[in-house]
Amino acid sequence: MKTNLVSPLLALLSAGLLAGLTTGCQRPAFSGPTPTAAAAPSVRQVQFGYGSTYSGHRTTYTLQADGVLLAQAGIGLRPGAPSAAQRVGAAQTRTVLRRFDALPADSLCFEQPGQHYYFLEGYTEAGQPVRLTWGAADTTAPHCARVLYRQLNALLPANL
Repeated sequence: MKTNLVSPLLALLSAGLLAGLTTGCQRPAFSGPTPTAAAAPSVRQVQFGYGSTYSGHRTTYTLQADGVLLAQAGIGLRPGAPSAAQRVGAAQTRTVLRRFDALPADSLCFEQPGQHYYFLEGYTEAGQPVRLTWGAADTTAPHCARVLYRQLNALLPANL
């Protein structure tokens, strides 16, 4: 007796494809950049940038205490070699770091990312972690963080 295996195989195959398509479309939870563990003045840095929770693309700029500005962009960034580097003046770097250190204690942690978000991270000179992420439509980041973010963006040259 001959059995027809085509229809059960077709049903299994289509069920597997549908299950794969529906689970593959889920968005991962927000996992923005994390500050580095080093807070020593020789490696002191401030990270800022923007990203998308929808696509996973992120652009990160790192301003180091010695005035080096590093840029990195892509999906699922890992610590490693930056894609570009520039020099920022010593006076501008000191000004930004002083303003970063002067952030009020109640403004050091703010996590309200939206589909498109902005972030500002690092450690103050006293070793306090700073992690500010904003972009949700119904929230507004602390004013001091938005002002500092604009000042940091003003340091970026057009070609970076």
